[in-house]
Amino acid sequence: MATIKYDDRTLRALFGKPIQPTIPISLNEISIEAQKLAGKLSISGVQPKLSVRLDGDKLIPVDTDGQYILKPQTQDFPELPQNEYLCMQMGKRFGLNTAACVLLELSDGSPAYVVKRFDRFKKGRRIEKLACEDMHQILGGPDKYAGSHEQVAKVIKEHCRFAPLELQRLFEMTVFNLTIGNGDAHRKNFSLLTSADGTVALSPAYDLVSSRLVIPEEDAELALSLNGKHNRLRRADFLAFADHVGIAATYAADRIAGLLSLQDEFLQMVGESMLTAGLRDRLKDILTERLGRLE
Repeated sequence: MATIKYDDRTLRALFGKPIQPTIPISLNEISIEAQKLAGKLSISGVQPKLSVRLDGDKLIPVDTDGQYILKPQTQDFPELPQNEYLCMQMGKRFGLNTAACVLLELSDGSPAYVVKRFDRFKKGRRIEKLACEDMHQILGGPDKYAGSHEQVAKVIKEHCRFAPLELQRLFEMTVFNLTIGNGDAHRKNFSLLTSADGTVALSPAYDLVSSRLVIPEEDAELALSLNGKHNRLRRADFLAFADHVGIAATYAADRIAGLLSLQDEFLQMVGESMLTAGLRDRLKDILTERLGRLE
């Protein structure tokens, strides 16, 4: 993989200093740590993840006090690190509050997606934790794919201090997930984060990935239902969702228009991404088809 060169501002935001750290472990060593198949075909269930922290100019695995999550390539699905990094950058361009992330290389040259933990912060020499609960923990039950975006919205109304703003963020994340073909955004992919001053809000967006790109047979366009549907979602469904949760119709329409206006830019980002040619073409088709439904 050709190494991406990041600007100092990006590196400081992630690592506190303008360094691009190395990762002194190989893909095989990470795979030994954890690769367990989930009960259903799901990206999150088969992709090994490693907790790491910055030690000098290296990211090293740790059992506790991890500052970052490292996701390497998996043999089950092609080019997931490149996929997730690209989708996170597109989400950021759309205006989502996304977790800070980079695409780096392991010691064997294979790609690794590294995302900064937003529920951790450094205080002196200590790593402090912020309270963070995902919707699966809050709603309960055994199935993280159960339920709806309306249920997630209800939790936001009940717990968030500035609920109208957080509902708008949920709307934006959801319409973006449809656009990129993310049918794996289950209840664990939406979290409430409590800041140091006690404010409860939606966490930064994370796990933005085009699951449709690597699982063409995926059975749902959205993992959680929206307007009573998992598939064949269109503009009217998102406007109905906005109305149901109390988001102004003008705001919803404006954000959809903003997303549509980014089509050419998104296609350019895909074309310049680290994905191989075949996957780039397929993702362009997904984006074009999904955005067409939002017209």
